[in-house]
Amino acid sequence: MSSSEPSRHEVSSFEDVMGPASSYKSGKATIIHLNPEENDTGRRIVDFFSGLAYGTDGSFEKVAENIYLLTPPGMAGFAPITSEE
Repeated sequence: MSSSEPSRHEVSSFEDVMGPASSYKSGKATIIHLNPEENDTGRRIVDFFSGLAYGTDGSFEKVAENIYLLTPPGMAGFAPITSEE
C-alpha cells in the first residue's frame, strides 16, 4: 500500500542506500538528498537508484541540485508547476 507522503533520506555514502531503497520497495515515493563524500560515490549511488527504478518499472529523476525523486510504478512523478493564462 502506498502513501502520499514521500519518505526523505540523506545519502552520503553507498552504505546509506538501503533505507531509501526499502522505502521505495514498500511503495513510497522517496526523496533522496545526495551529499556524496566523493564524486565517484555519487555516480555509483545514482547508478544504483537508476537501476532499481528501471528494474521495477519505477522512475528516478533529478528534481533539483543533488535532490532526486524515486517513485514506484504507477505513481506520478515530479511535474513542474505551470501557470495557465
